[in-house]
Amino acid sequence: MANLRFPQTCISLPNGVQGMLAHAPHLTHAHVSITIAAGYLDEPSTLPGLAHLLEHVLTTAPLTASSNTSLLTWFAQHQGSLNAHTDDYVTDVHFSIPADSLEAAALTVASQLATPTISPPTIRTEVAAIDAEWQARQHSSAMQRLSAIATLSDPQHIGAGCRHGNAQTLGHHIWLLHEALTTFHRNHYHGGRVSIAIISPRATEAVTRLIQRMATLFNPLPPNAPALAITPRWGSLPRAKVVGTAHAVELLWPLPSSVSRHQFNALSDVADSLNQGYLVDQLANSIIDYHATAAPTGATDTFSLALTGTAPQERLEVLEAFLSERLAAPLATAPIDHRTVWRPPAGTVQLAAAWFVYARQQALARRLAANTAAQPYFPTRDRWPVPHWLVYSAPTTFQHADDAAHLAAVPHVQRWCGQYGVSDDFASLADTTWAACFIPNAMFLPAPLAAKRCARSGVICQHMQLAQGSWVIAVGEGATVAMQTLLKEANVNTAIVPQGLLAQRLVQRLTPLPATPAVWVSHEADADVVCHALADLASRIATRSVQTPSINGSASTAIMRTLSLPGTPTQRWLLVLAEQHHSAAFFQQARYDHHLGYVAAVRRSDGAPCSLGYVVQTSEDAEPVGKKLLSITDALWQAAEDILQTPTSLKHSLTRPETPLAALITQWQSLLSGTDQPLHRLGQQSTNSQALNELLTLINTHGHWQTHWLDSTGHYRVND
Repeated sequence: MANLRFPQTCISLPNGVQGMLAHAPHLTHAHVSITIAAGYLDEPSTLPGLAHLLEHVLTTAPLTASSNTSLLTWFAQHQGSLNAHTDDYVTDVHFSIPADSLEAAALTVASQLATPTISPPTIRTEVAAIDAEWQARQHSSAMQRLSAIATLSDPQHIGAGCRHGNAQTLGHHIWLLHEALTTFHRNHYHGGRVSIAIISPRATEAVTRLIQRMATLFNPLPPNAPALAITPRWGSLPRAKVVGTAHAVELLWPLPSSVSRHQFNALSDVADSLNQGYLVDQLANSIIDYHATAAPTGATDTFSLALTGTAPQERLEVLEAFLSERLAAPLATAPIDHRTVWRPPAGTVQLAAAWFVYARQQALARRLAANTAAQPYFPTRDRWPVPHWLVYSAPTTFQHADDAAHLAAVPHVQRWCGQYGVSDDFASLADTTWAACFIPNAMFLPAPLAAKRCARSGVICQHMQLAQGSWVIAVGEGATVAMQTLLKEANVNTAIVPQGLLAQRLVQRLTPLPATPAVWVSHEADADVVCHALADLASRIATRSVQTPSINGSASTAIMRTLSLPGTPTQRWLLVLAEQHHSAAFFQQARYDHHLGYVAAVRRSDGAPCSLGYVVQTSEDAEPVGKKLLSITDALWQAAEDILQTPTSLKHSLTRPETPLAALITQWQSLLSGTDQPLHRLGQQSTNSQALNELLTLINTHGHWQTHWLDSTGHYRVND
């Protein structure tokens, strides 16, 4: 499977705005990131979370042109999606939109970021939303890691505290918050800190003109504005050392105060190469997995190597010395012009997600380059970067059990062979080998460093844990042999460790999955050996129990009302239209009109049956929230005929797979959910067909409504 490459162009505009565009003619949607070089560590020390609050206000405040529409609802109405992210030194608003609507969407977002309406009611609502987000995430492993990173910062540096924000840190007088937000916006949301990144099928010249128009909406650098320079947070603190054993160690190499964009890009290339398995031989056998990152979340002024597992300190010190020398090489290279091609990391599934990460990294590189003096940083051999050691606990769900108990019977394995049309999405898949396996009601536990070993041999592996089971897919020459090895060395465990927010775990239950193990291989000749290996694995249950941690430290409940239909093509298209038509209205009513909690979303699962879910997550008394949820969904479907009148085109309702790996996963999920063809490869159904009209009038007969409940103790129930 050939690596993806997209021509890239970088531009600089008179008011300081930086532009970056990549051309991908096969896309149907454009992906855009507007990044501001300002984050948690730029806000006043007395207002932790102010930068995060501004991000929320910008995306939820009414647009100037419409007092009843926010950016989030605007995108729901235009078949797009929008989100935002606040990090240490950058904040970005990113979105995907059908290519035909790119110009309108880009100018709408740029206008809102440049000249927002910051009103007290919006501030009050978003302080509550941030507090709900804080309550939902504060006991997660990601938040615990951020707190651990803060302990390594200089105590006098702003980064020594957690900057997420909550009701306590932001519980100031609303008008004082209004003034602080206005000041922060004026000082940081100007052309000198704005970067615009667009990947789309549009011609380079047209996108360049669009970026120029977006740039003119931002004010130039104001007088006495804060400098882009980053204040080092690490200082001369002693490095933390491993004491006894730990489940995870993260080595953080602080970046020099002067790093050119080219040097930073070279560090990113080092991270990509390390993640392709080149560290496997350097690690102790007790290391389960690792991941290298340039500019990791929460410590974006460092290079990170995160290790899961245990290892003697002396082995880690050898690894530290090896990597310190490896990192010195890219820092010793002279600056050159910006690269002209963007290459997503190997194994990229979602092109949008990879582009947004890349855009954030380039905005950070801009800040690091702002510190560069006349002569960039060049380390000498006796001044290699020296890392800090961050030691913390992490789940050991990928633990390999040496002994196993055999079940009495070898399970039946369902199988599919052949392409099933994936080469229609990407011609390169016609000559590609793959193998995919699914295990129901169990967690797949790969052997230590299994995916990295596959990557080193040129085989891409993807593993997904769901509420109803696990699947793994291997792609590339030798995929069948790699899959056999994966299955032989792995174990399964019936104790499934939950991941993500409660609402996310509940949404996973929308997807219909088989009750028996399943296999999909590209070539018939490989089917028997893979099926045999999967049956052998599925007949073993790991005897070493994996502890299931508490889902959440705070009392919370996710509630989802679902509509299920048998899954004919017409019914599947109906749910596409309903999701598209209901998303904005449901979000508005659930989150703002009825205040049902931080999460409010409509999600669809395609298959046979097909489903549509309306989900909220609340820390309030769940029963009244559940009644309001039923009332909202009932009202939406009482006017279901309005769905047919929506002035929209179905061709924009679905995003086609944008990478070969995504095409394979989409088809694999389609097979698992009971259909041969993904929805995007079916013929477009007429929105005014008699069958669709009849279905809408008979929805109570065809449809099956349920309400699902999942609370923070792990208790799950379903009401018909």
